[in-house]
Amino acid sequence: MKYIYQDSTELPVQRDFIEDLRTFLDITSRVIPLENSIIEIKCKQKETLHELKSRIEGMNYFEEKLETLLRKLVNEVDIEDIIPCTNAILQTCSENLGKRREILKAEYTKIEDGTPEDYKKVEEDILEVLSRFLITGVYGAEKRFELSINTNSISGEMEGWVSGLQYHYTLTFTEETLTVEKLLGSLSLPGWTRAGILRKEEKIKMQNLSEFLVTFLEYDTQKNIRIALENKKANRKFRIEGGDHRYFVYEDDKEITSDKELGDFIDMENLARIPEKIQAYFMANIRTYNLSKVLLDEEDAISTNQIFDCLKVIAEQYGVIVQECLAKGHNKEEITIKMEKADGTRTEKYITKTEIYTQLAEVGSEGIEIAGILGVDSRTQIKDKKYLIV
Repeated sequence: MKYIYQDSTELPVQRDFIEDLRTFLDITSRVIPLENSIIEIKCKQKETLHELKSRIEGMNYFEEKLETLLRKLVNEVDIEDIIPCTNAILQTCSENLGKRREILKAEYTKIEDGTPEDYKKVEEDILEVLSRFLITGVYGAEKRFELSINTNSISGEMEGWVSGLQYHYTLTFTEETLTVEKLLGSLSLPGWTRAGILRKEEKIKMQNLSEFLVTFLEYDTQKNIRIALENKKANRKFRIEGGDHRYFVYEDDKEITSDKELGDFIDMENLARIPEKIQAYFMANIRTYNLSKVLLDEEDAISTNQIFDCLKVIAEQYGVIVQECLAKGHNKEEITIKMEKADGTRTEKYITKTEIYTQLAEVGSEGIEIAGILGVDSRTQIKDKKYLIV
């Protein structure tokens, strides 16, 4: 399937942009109220804590002031008989205020310690809403995948980042072990071996690694790779690293690509196809993915209430395509794309500016700001139409 504008030029991202845009509108309308509810809870708790602190400080001030005034009055009267009365007054005041202070301090500590629990569930809801979208819906993001194989389990991580926005996923896979054959298909690497009937001589022999196990894998969208392989006995280990058609192969810690004789036997074209095969494996074998954290400029965007700012980063990318759709479309009130099948059949898909604006406006001022970034608010214009998408 090919995705194109109405003037038949290709979209910078080969995805169903209208569907992604609708999903973005949906998660925006769900996430912003959740974040606002957390902010509201924090504000109310901050006000309550401020009030409690002021009451405690007021008691302290009263007690100090009372003692100062009484001591001054005792000195002015200078009668020894009033000292027991003065002490009794101060002791009664201290006891009563002390009890009340303890009650207020306990209430203060309870609120302060209980604060995260009050909105922890809401933060989890935000992660859940964002989880299905961020993994594929952030245009122009660089991504890095890491996969580790332990006994009877494969676990992985994915990190994406663009314009200060970072998001991390934990991944699980459909299989318990991963062989070279499953991941890469056929792969053979050269090595030295001693052969001969009468006289043993060192010769180069190609070893089929199909049954070797993949123990570690790292891959990014720049097609850089790092793979660790070992046989079932764990007494032979290989490592493949590199990218951009430059790959390095190691057996244990010895680089065999630098060996003038062994290096000639390495099929570099086969190695260059590894990133494509890794990508295909991830697309077909990820069983579950869970969003674990979202960062903005290296700060936790959930705990610092910056999810709205994260959405603005995404909206900037989407806004570029929205404006191109309007510029290259026939109806200036509709964002339209065409989808072309392999047989040349084309269908159109669209969403109106009014529909986008109405849905976002229901969210409140934040939604209207997002609408402005997308360029569907008539009062707002996109400042720069240059593509941010990579």
